[in-house]
Amino acid sequence: MKANKFFAVALAALTLVGFNACKGNNGGGGDDPDPEQEATLALDQTSIQLEVDGTATLNATVEATWSSSDAAVATVVGNGKEATVTAIKEGNAVISATTKGGQTKTCVVLVKAKAGPGPEGKVLKGSQVWPMILDGTTADANASKIVADFRPNDVDQFLYVWEETYAAGTASGLNFHGNGDGYTALAVTGKGWAGCGFNLNEGAAGVEPARALRDAIVADPDNYFLHMAIKSTDNANQCFYFMNTEGTKFVLGAASVYDGPVYANFDRDGAWHEFDIPMSKYAAVLASADLSKGNNIFVALTEGVSGYQLNLDAVYFYKK
Repeated sequence: MKANKFFAVALAALTLVGFNACKGNNGGGGDDPDPEQEATLALDQTSIQLEVDGTATLNATVEATWSSSDAAVATVVGNGKEATVTAIKEGNAVISATTKGGQTKTCVVLVKAKAGPGPEGKVLKGSQVWPMILDGTTADANASKIVADFRPNDVDQFLYVWEETYAAGTASGLNFHGNGDGYTALAVTGKGWAGCGFNLNEGAAGVEPARALRDAIVADPDNYFLHMAIKSTDNANQCFYFMNTEGTKFVLGAASVYDGPVYANFDRDGAWHEFDIPMSKYAAVLASADLSKGNNIFVALTEGVSGYQLNLDAVYFYKK
């Protein structure tokens, strides 16, 4: 409730700024231009809220030239009396419309993080699911699909951070599935490298299901995938591997780290990006995977630059 109240106050402040900014300003410090020479400029909106990648249309009463105070947050493309505003990343920007006669009106744009698929889109991919990272709301909604649950339970399944290479990160905004249950956020310390493992202890209830999943992937690799969602605003390269097998390494980023080949890169825009990693790429190496003890069912390694962050959500194996 405090967060909601703060947001409401902040929005009210922004709206007030937008309202004040949109009051008459002819750029010349005097009265509006002679109406016989130029009609009075006005905009149909004085403040706008958008999610990242969202758009909105602004309309002016007079032909104008359009500009943005911060194109990294929101861009504007104008065509005389009409302009399209596009949200780029979280933050605030001021859109200005200026006439030939020097009149200027402005509109404040507040850009929020993209909410992801939204609560109505919480159905997980596939017919069967084995999660490592998944919020409780989405897990409950997909309980009939979950064959085995590999999420940390602090009993025999843990998230181990190696040699204190990560500290707690800052989780902001909604998770991948559009709710406030949270997601995994870790920040690199000053060790020079960073890694963590989602571990099934020897004798854990999840060990046998992990072996069964490994065998199913090897037998029918074209029908199995690893799903994961990641977001970032820094340039960290992230390396991953699974089922205790470093031969499954792959990198999401611009360059190889920890000897992992680059699978794909993603935009560092603070929005969630999802990947479906085909298990057909790894079936051969998984055939000899040792899942007898110390089972790191999923491992994440972040480029070792202090302050770089790892933000993960919706990490699960699934069968089509």
